[in-house]
Amino acid sequence: MKNKMRWINSLGVMAVSCLISGTVFGEAFIVREGKPCADIVIAEKPARAVKIAAAELQDIIFRISGARIEITNAPGKDIAHVYVGKSPSTDGLKITGENLASDGFRMVSGENYLALLGHDFDFAPREPWAHDNTPAEKERVYKEWDKLTGAKWGGPNMSATRDYNAKLDIWAQDGKGSLNAVYEFLRGLGCRWYYPGELGEILPQTKEIAIPKVDITVIPDSSLRYLLFYYHEYFMASADELKWQLRLGLNIDHERKSAHGLMMVHCRDEVKKEHPEYYALWNGKRANEHDGYGAPCLSSEGLFQETVRYVRAEYDIYGKQVVSVGPCDSFGSLCQCDLCKGKDTPGRGWDAQLSDYVWGFVDRVAKEVYKTHPDRRVSCAAYSTYLQPPEKIKTFSPNVAVIFCQARMTFYDPKQRKRFEDLVDAWLDKLPSKDISVFEYYLAGWINRSPYDGVPVYFTRSIAENLRFLKGKSKGEAIEVYRTHQAAKTPDILPVSHLNIYVTSRYYWDASQDLNVLLDEYYEKFYGPAAKEMKAFIEYSEANWPVMVKKPEPIDKATELLGAARRAAGENTVYARRIDGIVKYLEPLKALREKVAIGRTNAPQAFAVEKEGEIKLDGKLDKPFWKDVPVYELKELVSGGAPANKTAFQVVWSGKSLIFGIKCEDSDMKGLNMSAAKNEDANIFNDDAIELELETAAHSYYQIAINPAGFLVDVDRENRIDTRWSSGAEAAAFRGDNFWSLEVRVPTAGDNAATIDPASGVAGEKPTKEKPWFFNVCRQRTREKDKEHSAFSPTGSHSFHEVMKFGELIVK
Repeated sequence: MKNKMRWINSLGVMAVSCLISGTVFGEAFIVREGKPCADIVIAEKPARAVKIAAAELQDIIFRISGARIEITNAPGKDIAHVYVGKSPSTDGLKITGENLASDGFRMVSGENYLALLGHDFDFAPREPWAHDNTPAEKERVYKEWDKLTGAKWGGPNMSATRDYNAKLDIWAQDGKGSLNAVYEFLRGLGCRWYYPGELGEILPQTKEIAIPKVDITVIPDSSLRYLLFYYHEYFMASADELKWQLRLGLNIDHERKSAHGLMMVHCRDEVKKEHPEYYALWNGKRANEHDGYGAPCLSSEGLFQETVRYVRAEYDIYGKQVVSVGPCDSFGSLCQCDLCKGKDTPGRGWDAQLSDYVWGFVDRVAKEVYKTHPDRRVSCAAYSTYLQPPEKIKTFSPNVAVIFCQARMTFYDPKQRKRFEDLVDAWLDKLPSKDISVFEYYLAGWINRSPYDGVPVYFTRSIAENLRFLKGKSKGEAIEVYRTHQAAKTPDILPVSHLNIYVTSRYYWDASQDLNVLLDEYYEKFYGPAAKEMKAFIEYSEANWPVMVKKPEPIDKATELLGAARRAAGENTVYARRIDGIVKYLEPLKALREKVAIGRTNAPQAFAVEKEGEIKLDGKLDKPFWKDVPVYELKELVSGGAPANKTAFQVVWSGKSLIFGIKCEDSDMKGLNMSAAKNEDANIFNDDAIELELETAAHSYYQIAINPAGFLVDVDRENRIDTRWSSGAEAAAFRGDNFWSLEVRVPTAGDNAATIDPASGVAGEKPTKEKPWFFNVCRQRTREKDKEHSAFSPTGSHSFHEVMKFGELIVK
């Protein structure tokens, strides 16, 4: 009865309609006294997922009880039956799961049977699609696609086989309702799968498994539940890895996770050659190779017409319900052609400066295709420079769907969480379709791409709170998940991140459940004698991981708590092995601790000379104002060596302002890139430019970028990229025969400025020995094929934004 009640409790929180009691039907057992008392009944020609479901049920019951139950399509006599999937037997009982959406399922029992079934089907890609990855096959597909469309578009189904796993013979898009029913029944017996393989599974031992009285229908709260495991994708996953993913109850919907569909219209070489007007004009050149696909000019009438044709072809040929027309990745700058002028809104900030431009195009396409396909959707990601809703569109076309991009691992900051929740509601206000899905990023630990390599990043509370908020608002989500790069032999983050993944998967199915109950069960089952200690370690890490990259104390405390857990787990136990995986992943913490403990003791110093009097900024550095002011040279950003093109700067403190004088030698002045033609123009990040990174004693940190024309962009980077902040800085530029130079005045607004008026002013006072500033002066030199980067304080990486590498600035 203990096993039966555990199963009842696990299902009770998820049922849409249920009738459950703790009684059983007479002597109806699946297993009794360790012997089989039932068979597993499937159709004569079952769906692929049903075959897996029956095999999983058979295998796991055997490992639980020692009883091997027969799988058959002909029910035996005088025994109980477990019906898995649709079959003549379930048809006769009038039990069906055919109308259940999102891989939901039914669990129904009778006097001598238990039915576990949902909507099962075998997915088959529509032709033309690439059956393998060979050049010949791709050529065949393109020929057929071009013939069908009369165009030269990218092939939507060129990578279809990435969704097929040959080891288990299953497509990611196969219907899996009955499989989910089987896993939920096994969860009810106490089975848990926290991690791939035997190391991650919990299987109870029992000699009796009875058929309970049950009649429930379960529909998940999130219809889209897709996790893209980098380097462990569907087609490359091992059998253990894929079974784990299936046991999590995941699914896939490429149509709703696709974010950059517009590039399919203009990615091919034939289009680049014949229609240069389709591509953004940046720096006097068409961006037809940007990100490999080209960046679009969204004012191009020809591109608009082709996009409408493309969307309709996707509907008609492939039967798509949702087609993305979002621009390519890294699309952060307005096209500079005459048609696009004035269509950006830089005053709204970085994450809204292209909102009206991008979403105006999306809405226009949607309105056109709505005339012929009113039951289909046109989608785009709310992302990057078009994350916020547009201002000029009051109400979208009824067929627009939004893919909202967020990162809930940052929601430890209540302000950040509230901001994103408010944005979701703002989007819903403009969407008649109310069609929002989420795109997420669980990328902590991504070597060389995340600052949190080796840090125990847990954010279960944020997951639970956010998915509870999204219930009823979002159709689900896709998540990019980093595990480990096998070829690079990087540490596997899964010993830590599996808990985030597990909580996410359970909340997809029931966003209203009690997180504390879920976690307490996890600690008990997964860590056994170390449950108490692991709970203390994980809770401390969840509260403190964001500051582990800044302070040594939380690293010390987390290490101490994990050590206590490891000792409590004992030696040569499965619990010790589970904790050892965490210990291994956290090895980089040792080096990180030394780094943050040392801090900036070796930071290079620069001294600003204090001067009185006014200076007229003209970019020229030959005036008396700069006489006797120390000169500092920049070094190559990564190596610290001498750059090919030298840069030097001076700095003065005058009238509560820092004034920088910067000279950039250049062997190719005719090749200068100066595409930004006004302040706050994001094109500056494609230009030749100087960047000032400024961390005051009151605020960390600010970024000011200036190009050779003297135009600037200023950014507050304390919590995010906030271009709505204004520094009040002034800049003037001068260009000589073999150099260009800048004079930049940066006024300060006092230490309380960030509190009084966070939208403007550099929060800080005069840099002193007691309260120095930390800063960097950086240069980007861009040419057609390469870029040169240099800095006063080399960062050792390809980024200017290594805060702990900033130099020290003091006024003499």
